Amino acid sequence: MTSNEIINRSELEERLDKDFSLFAELTDLFFDDSLSLLKKIEDSINRKDADSLRKTAHTLKGAVANFSAPRAYDAAFELETAGKENHLDSADEKFNILKKEIDNLTNEMKSILKQGSF
Repeated sequence: MTSNEIINRSELEERLDKDFSLFAELTDLFFDDSLSLLKKIEDSINRKDADSLRKTAHTLKGAVANFSAPRAYDAAFELETAGKENHLDSADEKFNILKKEIDNLTNEMKSILKQGSF
C-alpha cells in the first residue's frame, strides 16, 4: 500500500490551502478524538446499539474526510451503514478493518508531520 492510498496528499494540500500549520493543528485534534471515537464505536458494537454505532461512525467518517483518507473513510462508512441498516452481524470484522485503517492514517500523519511538508 502506498502512502497516497492512505492520504491523498495533493487533495489534502489543496483542501487545506497549502497551510501546513493547519494540518499540524488538525492532526493534534484528530489524534485525541479518534481514540475516543473508536472506543465509542467499540462500545456501541458490544451493546448492539445500532443508532449509536451509526452516529459515531458518521462522526469519525467526517473527521477522516478532512484528511483526504479514502480507505479510513470507506471503513467508517461501512460501519455507519451497518448501524443505519441495523446489520451488526459483521460489525466486529468491520471494526477491526477500521482500527487498522485509522492506525495506518495516524502513522501516515506522523510521517507527514516529521517530514514538515505535504
